[in-house]
Amino acid sequence: MIIYDKLFKPRQLSGWWLRFTEANPVVPNLVAVIGLAWICFSLTLIISTSEKQGHGQFIETFGAVSKSRPLVDKAINLRTAYHNLFPAEVRNLVSNLYGNIALYLIVPFLLFLEFLFPCNPSQPLIGKGFLQDAIWYVVDIPLRLLILFPVIGFLRSLFDQHLGFLTLGVAKAWPAYLQIIAALLVAEFFMWINHFARHKIHTLWLFHAVHHSQKEINIFTEDRAHIIDLLVGSLLTFIPFFIFDVSNLYAVMVIGIYKPIHNRFIHANLKINLGWLGLLITSPQFHRVHHSIDPAQADKNFGVYFSIFDLLFGTACPSRDIYPQTGIADSRFPSEDKLRVSQLPRNWLLQMVYPFVQMFEKIPASRRLNLFRLRVRLRSHRNNSKPANICQTEKPQRLRTAQKEY
Repeated sequence: MIIYDKLFKPRQLSGWWLRFTEANPVVPNLVAVIGLAWICFSLTLIISTSEKQGHGQFIETFGAVSKSRPLVDKAINLRTAYHNLFPAEVRNLVSNLYGNIALYLIVPFLLFLEFLFPCNPSQPLIGKGFLQDAIWYVVDIPLRLLILFPVIGFLRSLFDQHLGFLTLGVAKAWPAYLQIIAALLVAEFFMWINHFARHKIHTLWLFHAVHHSQKEINIFTEDRAHIIDLLVGSLLTFIPFFIFDVSNLYAVMVIGIYKPIHNRFIHANLKINLGWLGLLITSPQFHRVHHSIDPAQADKNFGVYFSIFDLLFGTACPSRDIYPQTGIADSRFPSEDKLRVSQLPRNWLLQMVYPFVQMFEKIPASRRLNLFRLRVRLRSHRNNSKPANICQTEKPQRLRTAQKEY
C-alpha cells in the first residue's frame, strides 16, 4: 500500500528536504550528472562488444516449445528479412543493447530523481499523463524502429548520389568521438531550424502541438509525438553524420540511444537546471520553459541537445530558475486528465487524429461541401461503371415476357 501511494498518488515531501534542496541546488545537479554519465558510459561499451554473431537460438527454442513447423518457417523468414534489411553491425548492436542492464536502468533512475527532486511534488510519479504517454511509447517504438533504419539507408543513398561532394575526407582521420561531436553540433543547428519551423508554420504546429499538449510532462512525454511530426523532425538529423563520415553504427547509437535518453531526462518532472553545464547542454528546467503554457514564454528554448544556438539567436529564456505550467491553450484537445484509465487507449486515437480534425475545420464550409459532392459523384460513377449482374437483369425481363404471353 505504501508503494502504491508513492507511485500513483500526489506526494508531500518533508519540509526539511525541500529546504535542503532549495539551499543546495548543486546536489540534484550532481546526482543527475553522475548517474546519467555512468549509464551513457555503460552503453558506450556496447560498441566495443558488438562483434558477437547471433546463431538463432531463439528460433531453435521457439521451435522446440511450439513444435509447429509452419510457425518456425515464418520465424525463419522474418529473421531472413531482418538480416537483409539491416547490416550486421546494426544487428549486433541491437542484440547486445537488449542484454545491457544500463538500458533498463534509465527509467528507474529518472523516476528515482523525480522522487527526490520533483519540480511539481503534487504530480504522481505514475499518473494519467504518464500512462497516456506510455501508450504513445508502446505504439511509437515499433514505428521508430521501422522508420529509423530505412530512413538512414534512404538518406544515405540520396546523399551519396547527389551530395557526396559535401563529405569531408579529412574527417575520416579524426577519432570517432571528434566526428560525433562535430556531427552533433551541426545536427543541433539543423534541428534548431527544424524545431523553429514546426512552431511557426501552422500546419506543422498542429502535429507538433500533440507533443506540447502534456500538462504533466514526464519521462515518456518524449514519445507523445505524432508520426508526421517525427518524420518532419528527423529529415535533417542524419545529414551531418554523413558529412563527417560517421559510421552507421555510431549514428544509430547517438540518434537511436543517446537522444532518447537525453530527451527523457529533459522531459522529466525535475527541478534541475544543471548549473553552469546548463549553459551548454539542455536541462529539464530549460526544456520545461519551452513547454510553458504562458504566452510570455512562448517560442523560447528550441534547443534539443545544446542551448548554445538559443543563446546565439536570442531565443533563450533569460531566467534559469522558473518552472512554469505546461500544455497548450486549446480546450478542444482531447486531454486525458479528466478520463478514466480504461479510456486512455481510445483517447490516444483521438489525440492522433487531432491535427487532421483541426486542418479539416480550417477548410471553408463551401469547400467542404464541394469535397462532399465530389465524393458522392465519384461513388455514383463507380456504381454506374460496374458491370451489370446478368442474373439480376435477365430474371425480371423473362418475368415480364412470360406475363405478356400469359
